[in-house]
Amino acid sequence: MTRTPARQRWLSARALIIAGAALALVATAVVISFNRPSPVSGKAPVIAPTGRSDASAVLDPASFSDDHQRHAYMAAREIPAVLNQLYCWCHCRESTIFHHRSLLECFESDHASQCSICMGEATLAYDRVKRGVTDVRQIQDAIGGQFGPRAQGPS
Repeated sequence: MTRTPARQRWLSARALIIAGAALALVATAVVISFNRPSPVSGKAPVIAPTGRSDASAVLDPASFSDDHQRHAYMAAREIPAVLNQLYCWCHCRESTIFHHRSLLECFESDHASQCSICMGEATLAYDRVKRGVTDVRQIQDAIGGQFGPRAQGPS
């Protein structure tokens, strides 16, 4: 069967429509995943740790050129057991793309390097631990106060 120019134009138009529809679906999924509501109470949900509390999967801080990124990834390597119990307010847990179970998982890819919330939370947690705070709920409350839906800013 030979294709006439009219049939070829119709096939090209059909392919463009299908490609456009696919792109629209992907864009919609991304928008929905990042616009999910935060926990209704404004309090971070209790995190079920991932099952590991070591930094074996955290990316190497030296692989980043930015000082803030390196410091955040270094913090994740220093206190992985703490980050593994913290909720991340960038909502990557609720995301249809990431589904991170804890702040620690943000640092197991380059996700955190592109997210000021993840980096800020890890840095804040690291600072609290270095000051002697051992209660993870206190650290989570401080993170919620700075990055949560009712954020008051740095404390």
